[in-house]
Amino acid sequence: MKQIVRLGVVVVVVGLVGAAARAADAPDGKALYESKCAMCHGKDGVAKSTAKGAANLNDPKFQEANTAQAIETVIADGKGKMKGLKDKLTPEQVSAIAAHVKTLK
Repeated sequence: MKQIVRLGVVVVVVGLVGAAARAADAPDGKALYESKCAMCHGKDGVAKSTAKGAANLNDPKFQEANTAQAIETVIADGKGKMKGLKDKLTPEQVSAIAAHVKTLK
């Protein structure tokens, strides 16, 4: 019985270590946003004047009208003057940026 309990503890610890390692490997959406998007959309999501026509990503109407998936599509494929970044970012990085954009409220 003690061996079963020990084995269970080992499995739990290994699972927690693996989850922590995966979290540490996850892309930093905020840092990626600041390096790839903020030059036009601003750190706070307010489009800069040099990016005329760019969306204000913190606008409640924008947030309501756009899911994270829709934002991922625009990041990857581009829209209007914005060029897509699918050749420069991994799908995980695109998802991380989109998740960060959804926090700009």
